[in-house]
Amino acid sequence: MKTLIVEDNLMERKALQKLFELTYDERFDVMTAFNGTSALDRLEKYPFDLVLLDIVLPDMSGIDVLEKIQEKHPSVNVIMVTACSDYQHLRQSMRCHAIDYIVKPYSIETFKDAIDGFLKQQEKKEEVYGNQKVVQTIKQYIDKNYAEKIKLDDLASLVARDKSYIERLFKKSCNRNIFSYLLQVRIVKAKQFLSKGMCVSETAERVGFDDPAYFGKCFKNFVGCSPQKYKTGW
Repeated sequence: MKTLIVEDNLMERKALQKLFELTYDERFDVMTAFNGTSALDRLEKYPFDLVLLDIVLPDMSGIDVLEKIQEKHPSVNVIMVTACSDYQHLRQSMRCHAIDYIVKPYSIETFKDAIDGFLKQQEKKEEVYGNQKVVQTIKQYIDKNYAEKIKLDDLASLVARDKSYIERLFKKSCNRNIFSYLLQVRIVKAKQFLSKGMCVSETAERVGFDDPAYFGKCFKNFVGCSPQKYKTGW
């Protein structure tokens, strides 16, 4: 996690760096800035995940820096670190979407609570993104290989997940099960082939059905008419 500490007091900067080093080993790659201008300059050059930002800085308010971060780098998470514990500063920080607020002097436990909270938030984001990627990968595979004999085992191996897990995940995400989606893709493709004049039996084979009669039944349930009637325009 690339992290930026924005603090004008040299001892405070070193103390925060040491806390990261002692508490989280090498999980955080920490850089520092001594004022708002240098902080914003670093943010233009490096893709930070987290910023620890003092409110009282020599060149501008930390709140102003926070607003600029939200404007130009909205994906960056910001934790305010300050001796100002009044409600006004807290409200301003939250209004500008800071994820937490640490009041000086703070304990190691307070620091760790804030950083652990950030890490948990990141883990949830990664889980959501990972789940979305799993579903998208399955859909892309089906879209490309709809004419093949697609098995749940194959899909589970494709995304390196358990079969029951991908079944639940796909249904939750798409409001239908995997094979309902496969059937939909096949019928949509079948309609395209039939519209171009392809015969029913060939269409059935082209979209992955061994049995033309079963294809006809599925097609009628999905479209509302037989493949032959669809081909001839009812």
